[in-house]
Amino acid sequence: MVENLLEVMTERAAGLTKLEKRVAAYLTANPDAVLIETSAAIAERSGVSAMTVTRFFKKLGFENVAAAKKVTRRQVYGPSVSRIGSRFDEFQKGRASLDNDVQYQAAVASMRKVCEYRTKPIWQDITRLVAEADSVFVTGFQTMSYLATGLALRLGYVRPNVHELDGGDGVYAKVLTDPAPKRTLILIDVFRYGRNGPVLARAARDQGADVIVFCDEFCHWAAEITPHVVALPADSDFLFRSTLGIHFALSLLTLDVADRLGDAVKRQLDRLSDAQELFGQYMK
Repeated sequence: MVENLLEVMTERAAGLTKLEKRVAAYLTANPDAVLIETSAAIAERSGVSAMTVTRFFKKLGFENVAAAKKVTRRQVYGPSVSRIGSRFDEFQKGRASLDNDVQYQAAVASMRKVCEYRTKPIWQDITRLVAEADSVFVTGFQTMSYLATGLALRLGYVRPNVHELDGGDGVYAKVLTDPAPKRTLILIDVFRYGRNGPVLARAARDQGADVIVFCDEFCHWAAEITPHVVALPADSDFLFRSTLGIHFALSLLTLDVADRLGDAVKRQLDRLSDAQELFGQYMK
């Protein structure tokens, strides 16, 4: 009886075809996908056919995908639930079955998903909310704080009144007490999700702020709070889940906000340039 999906994928990696290794790579990078996705969805994410996914699970010793779900559910929610301390062991076990082509294809798929979002009305709405708000607040939970910092700094170059929330005051007072009539909160997080994320999102929404969430595809709470959710696949087998897709999306958001604001961006950049000259912050 198969007890651990990751272990059996590693043990039987040599017997997998190239296409089956793509499925293994996707599930290694996104072990929770088995819990929430159908065979067709896993096939699409991996860039293979549904039949390949079926053969993949049978080759691993599962009767079907449902059996794999049962094992994974026991791993995720059982007494030996995976935590950050065991992630390195899992990372090392999965390395043998992966190659550069798999990582490249996963990265391309993640960025392609961003470009798909960019063609939809939701992206136009998000761009408008960020461009036209009186105040914009950005926060990132867990290791996503670095993306929040970068986005706040870049948006600050193209528009005024952009603030990073670090939660240092414990109550995120800046966004919840700002008297501006039009406020936008951008929240960034990935699995396993910070506890304060949905609490802050609901509080900001209930106080009249527009809430935008950039997250991974497993985020179960964001869509219940706001329609402005950009959910992107984790895109490789890194020790810490790669944020390439989210990083790319935030870069395009800054670009599109600047495009929407037009000449106002030039005035903002001129003011910042004057400040840079005053304080002499740059060597050249």
